[in-house]
Amino acid sequence: MIRTEAADSEPSRAPHRSVVPYLSELAEIRRLLERSACRHWWEVASLELFGQQPLLVGGAVGRSAPHMQLSVVLALEFSRRQLGALRLQLLPHPVMGPGYESALTELAFQCAGTVQRLASQRWVVQAQLGAPCLIGSSPAMLALDRHIEESCVDTRPVALLGTSGNEALQTAVAIHHAGGGAGQAFVTVDCATTLESPWRWVDRARGGTLFLCNTDSGTRADQEHLWLQLEQAIGPATQMDGNRACRLVIALKAQHLPDPNSSPIPHGAWSRCAWKVIPLPPLSQHPEDIPVLVRAVLDYHGHSAEHRMTDALQHWCTNYTWPGNASQLEWTVARMAVLTANTPIGASDISLLSPRLLGDAGTAYTLAEPQAPRYENHDTAPLPDSLTTVLERPVEHWVRCVLEHDTQAFAHLHAGLARALQYLCRQFHESISAEQLADQAHVSVSHLRFLFRDSLGLPFKLFLQHVRIAHAKRLLLASPQRRITDVALSVGFSDFSHFQKCFRLITGQTPGDLRRAWALQGSRPASRDTSDRPELQVRKQRDFVAQLTLNSAFHSDCRASTGGDG
Repeated sequence: MIRTEAADSEPSRAPHRSVVPYLSELAEIRRLLERSACRHWWEVASLELFGQQPLLVGGAVGRSAPHMQLSVVLALEFSRRQLGALRLQLLPHPVMGPGYESALTELAFQCAGTVQRLASQRWVVQAQLGAPCLIGSSPAMLALDRHIEESCVDTRPVALLGTSGNEALQTAVAIHHAGGGAGQAFVTVDCATTLESPWRWVDRARGGTLFLCNTDSGTRADQEHLWLQLEQAIGPATQMDGNRACRLVIALKAQHLPDPNSSPIPHGAWSRCAWKVIPLPPLSQHPEDIPVLVRAVLDYHGHSAEHRMTDALQHWCTNYTWPGNASQLEWTVARMAVLTANTPIGASDISLLSPRLLGDAGTAYTLAEPQAPRYENHDTAPLPDSLTTVLERPVEHWVRCVLEHDTQAFAHLHAGLARALQYLCRQFHESISAEQLADQAHVSVSHLRFLFRDSLGLPFKLFLQHVRIAHAKRLLLASPQRRITDVALSVGFSDFSHFQKCFRLITGQTPGDLRRAWALQGSRPASRDTSDRPELQVRKQRDFVAQLTLNSAFHSDCRASTGGDG
């Protein structure tokens, strides 16, 4: 709704709340005003959200003409809910043209969508669900706002196409909050790793939103079983009256559907259900949002964007063609921020730590920056050439060092990572969280996760699984009569099915298959002149274990090439 009235007061310059800059409506609303068709009509603009003090968005207090001015009040409404108003003080004689009403209406919708989306992003930060990635005022973000509003008044289940990363999770959060579910449950489930029954998911999300990612993982039979159980737990898939147990939102990695009118679920009753399909834009489709995303990543991970951001970092992050979603940008920027000291991240740092951002240009691009890369201390400084081979050793090497308590091998690693591995040598069979291990390593959780990925090539949880499975292999072969369940419990697994799943993923076979292969290897007849030589038997056993290790490495490489993450 648009109202025109006489201006009788000036907006306040005081901030209406303490909000980090990238989550404040000020910058985004100002950018929308500057890009809109209304930019030549107004002189002063203020944002008036319910329950908050009016906030000056654009213009300057005291610029108004001495005679009485008119102001246009744009009501901000999103998903049939009133958020507040945007007040524009008009110029004395604005030339508005015939389409000014539609332009003002579009501006009001864009501002309301931005306000609502930033409110959901603040909740994401408070809940520590990751760095906010639905920020910016690009056409792609404004189109996503329209999809979110449509989903709030729609009772259909939602399918998010394009990524299973942070964008999908935070879009589901935006739909949940904009639809009035701020006080209801929001449950996230990774279908590729969870061991819970869908009945438990629905019970925890009852009355709220159930968000499922990696629903397209596993075999066709696994997917059919999943959707059959969801049908029984949530209610009839074709039910459209909104009386289901919870709102269902799923994330799929497909960029688009083979047939625009087809269902994102190809089998079962859910294939006959009408879905609300939302395509999520990859980062390459809205590069104009990258500068504010980089600032958000730096601030979220505890690095002052005001101090660390440089023209070089903004230039190369914006001009690089990111192949995926915002998670890749977050990982790259956070890694450079961790490895450099508390100084601006310049072109020389980028060329050393993330040279792929520079492409063919190399270091020829120069902007104002310190002359050389800076590093915090000897722990994070670049290693000499003689030590680079230490970090290139396979995962199996570090797993063996942990199991054999070879602490000398950790001498050339980052001091925090060395402390973490020394702790794993003693406690890998116990329940260990990333927070607990970070306390033992005297580093932050995000820094610890980076160290595992960068130096060992695996996330912490997956590396811990490798250690436990390697120890389980030793126990299975050393004690053939011992029950497999006892072995699983002794190495730190509390669930037998989870143990079997991890064992198969890492080794390519089940624990029973391993024992049968070992028994078959041991039952082969040896030659007459060497059968009684124990050193040859030991060598044969070592060769067999080495072959198992190579098989494990092969399967690990296959998973790494497909983008698997622990």
